[in-house]
Amino acid sequence: MFLREESMQLELFSFAVILAILIPVLSPAADSPAPAQLMLSQTAAPQPGNVLTLDEALQIALENHPSIRASKERIDTQQAVVGQQMAAYYPLVNMTNGFQTGSQTGSTTGVADRSFETYLIRTGVNMTLYNFGKREGNVQSARDTLDATNFNYKTTIDGVILGVKQAYFTYLGLRALVKVQEETVKSRQLLARQAQGFYEVGTRARIDVARAESNLYLAEANLITAQNAVKVAWAILKNAMGLRELPERPLVEDVTMTPIPYALEEAKQIAFGSRPELKSFDAQRRAQDQLIAVARRGHLPDFIFDANYRRSNSSTAENTFPLLGGWQVGLSLLIPIFDGFRTTNRVQETLHNYYVIKSQEELQRQQVALDVEQAYLRLVELQERIKANESALNASKENLDLANGRYQVGVGSIIEATDAQTLYTEAQTTYIRTLYDYKIAEAQFIRAIGQ
Repeated sequence: MFLREESMQLELFSFAVILAILIPVLSPAADSPAPAQLMLSQTAAPQPGNVLTLDEALQIALENHPSIRASKERIDTQQAVVGQQMAAYYPLVNMTNGFQTGSQTGSTTGVADRSFETYLIRTGVNMTLYNFGKREGNVQSARDTLDATNFNYKTTIDGVILGVKQAYFTYLGLRALVKVQEETVKSRQLLARQAQGFYEVGTRARIDVARAESNLYLAEANLITAQNAVKVAWAILKNAMGLRELPERPLVEDVTMTPIPYALEEAKQIAFGSRPELKSFDAQRRAQDQLIAVARRGHLPDFIFDANYRRSNSSTAENTFPLLGGWQVGLSLLIPIFDGFRTTNRVQETLHNYYVIKSQEELQRQQVALDVEQAYLRLVELQERIKANESALNASKENLDLANGRYQVGVGSIIEATDAQTLYTEAQTTYIRTLYDYKIAEAQFIRAIGQ
C-alpha cells in the first residue's frame, strides 16, 4: 500500500513537471524579448498618414497656440505706437466750423435791442519744426521697444516649442510604460495558472495561488493607472499644441541619444548671445536711454510753425453774409521757464526705470546661466544613468528567466518568482523613463542655449 501511494505521488510530480515545462513554451511570455529588443518592438512605425510626427505637432502649435497669436498682436500694437510717434514729423491740419447767435440789449443807453449771428470757417496747420531731438528720441524709443517686442515673440515661440516637445516625449514614455504593464499582466497571468496547476496536482500549497493572484490583480490595477496616465498625457499634448480637440493618434517613437555638442562654458557663451530674453532686455535698455534723453531735453525750446485761413463774419441777422476772408502765418519759439519741476521729476523717473531694466537684465542673465548649467548636468547624469539602467535591465531579465525556470521545475518558490517579475518590471520602467527623460532634457538644453 505504501509503495502504491509513493508510485502515485511520483506520477503526479512527473505530470506537474511536464505541465510546467509545456505551459511557458506555448505561452507568448516564454519568448519575451531581450532588453535590447524591447525598445525596438516599441518603435514600430504606425500606419503612414495617421502618424503625428514631432515636426507636425510643432507646426500645429505654431499655427494655433493662443499665446503665439497674442504675442503677435503685441508686435502689431507696438508697430502702431511707432506710427503714432512718427506723426510728430507731419503737420497737424484741422478745420473749425462755428456758429453763434445772441442778442444785445440797449435799455441803459436808449438803444433798441438787436440780435446778431457769427459764422466761422477756419482751416489751420500746425507743425513742430525742431525741438532739439525730442521727437527723434521718442521715435527711436518706440522702435527699440518694437525690437524688444519681437524678441519677446521669439521667447514665446521657444516656450511653446519646448512645451510641445516635453508633452510629446512624455506621452511616448507613458505609452511605452503601458506596454510594460501589459507584458507584466501577461507574465503574472501565466504564473497564476502555473501556481493553480501545481496546487491542483498537490505539489504546491494554496498560498502560492493566493500570492500569484494578488500580484496579478496589482498588475491589472497598475495597467489601468498607466492607461489613464496616457489619456491625461494626450490631453496635455493637445493643450501644448493649442488645440481643444484632437483625436488620439500614434506618435513616432524616438529614443535616439545624441551626444552633447558643446562644453559647459561654450554652451553658456552661446546662450548669452542667442537667448531672446537677453536681447529683449538689451532693446528695452536702448529704448529707455532714448526716453532719458528726451526727458532731459524737456528744458529746451520748441520751434513751431502755425498757419490758418478763415472766413467769418458777425453781424445782424439781415446782414450776415458774405463771410469775410483772412489768413495768418506765424513762427513761434516755445521756451519752458517753469513747469512745477515736472521735467526734473520725469528725468528721475526715466533714470530709475533704466536701473530697473538693468537689474532685471542681470537677473535674466543669471537665470540663463542657471538654465544652461542645469540642463547640461542633467544630460550628463542621464547619459550615465541610461548605461547603468540598461545593465540593470539585462541583469533583471536574466534573474527573471532563472527564477521562472526554478519555479517551473519545482525548485524555486513563488516569492522568488514574483520578486523577480517585480524587479524586471521596475527595471523596464526605470529604463524607459530614463530614455525619455533624456529626450526631454535634450529639448531643455536646446532651449537653454537659445537654439
